[in-house]
Amino acid sequence: MTARPSRLAWLAAVVVAAAVLTGTARGRAEPFLAAVPLLVAFFIARRPDATTVEAAEVVLSAGATPEGSPLAATYGATVADAPGTVEIRPVLPALLGVAGARHALREPDMGGHVAWTRTARGEAVGTMELGVFFLRLRDRLGFWVAELRVETSCRAVVLARARPARTLPEPRRAGAPFGMHPSRRVGGGTDFADIAAFGAGDRLRRINWPVSLRRGDLYVNRAYDERSADVLLLLDTFASVGRRPRSSFDLCLRAAADLAAGYLRQHDRVGLMEFGGWLRWTRPGSGPAQLAAILHALSRAVISRAEFVQDLTRLPETMLSRRTLIVALSPLADPRFGDMLGRLSRHGFDVTLLALRADEVTAPPPRSERGRLARRLWLLERESALRGLRRHGVRTTNWSPREPLEVAAARLRLPEYEGETRWFA
Repeated sequence: MTARPSRLAWLAAVVVAAAVLTGTARGRAEPFLAAVPLLVAFFIARRPDATTVEAAEVVLSAGATPEGSPLAATYGATVADAPGTVEIRPVLPALLGVAGARHALREPDMGGHVAWTRTARGEAVGTMELGVFFLRLRDRLGFWVAELRVETSCRAVVLARARPARTLPEPRRAGAPFGMHPSRRVGGGTDFADIAAFGAGDRLRRINWPVSLRRGDLYVNRAYDERSADVLLLLDTFASVGRRPRSSFDLCLRAAADLAAGYLRQHDRVGLMEFGGWLRWTRPGSGPAQLAAILHALSRAVISRAEFVQDLTRLPETMLSRRTLIVALSPLADPRFGDMLGRLSRHGFDVTLLALRADEVTAPPPRSERGRLARRLWLLERESALRGLRRHGVRTTNWSPREPLEVAAARLRLPEYEGETRWFA
């Protein structure tokens, strides 16, 4: 670490030079005498060359915080042989919203320890590095300054706020028992199936008394059995549209958290898979622990562009079962994601696509005629891709970021439609 003169030292040098020139030009001794204290202070100032940082750490107030919640980070260091004040300058990621001072001056205590607590707010889901900060050392007169970069291991995890979605894409095939999805099998559910004669094993509370009294024999109401579903949230990590924290990738992350919370609330088994340059998989499960695992997996998701694409149809049955409902979230910015969804559907998988309107993420509708024409052509091309997926059996719906996720999911329950010409107006 090498010390250098500070701005105050250069200003003092200018004052001394002006005093010397003035005294020489006028032949007076007073300007020389006025410059002597500045020269003496500069030469007796203690340079921070011998200062060393013995220990440094960054302590977070919480290991993981929800999106939008305050996060306190305490930057601390033990400075040996510090000549004066220590300025702490943390390097904060762009996705952390900060307010107030971005640096602080601290006087080391008797043990040479300095610390400063910085409060920030996570504006986007992700894992952010907070262990890098700078220490700027100054002597007590402020004539010398030295900077030191400190790197520690500290990462802040910002989780998505999971708001359980009330309307969810329904699976075509139910899985294990004890769920909320009606199946074709008659059992002990709540959805009415038919009326049948009383037999062995029927419960008395299911007796239909009006029909029994009219026919003179006991009849019971039959209901469809209710089962749970295996759901896999497929996240597109090929490309993102827009700037964070309001990009298409951020919207898909928040939607995946809402869908996971909604499915887990109705006792389904939910897993997560990132499909892009990297293939990362979170094993399906249920319960609050599974929701926490999915939220942490979403915080580690990143956009990874790669030429090599994994074939999901060749994954083992333990990773991707045929009875799994695949709910894909994508802006369809990369055609490879849509091609893989078509292949999955052709191989017999139950695939549902929530296609995010990327044109509404980047900017408002264009005002020029050329811009409106380009937007209409892009929408036509997008709708052509969605129709191709529907022909392969993929249930698709357009999802606008201006509307709640439940509105897009509710459209999946409507009869299949061929086109949406109202979008091209």
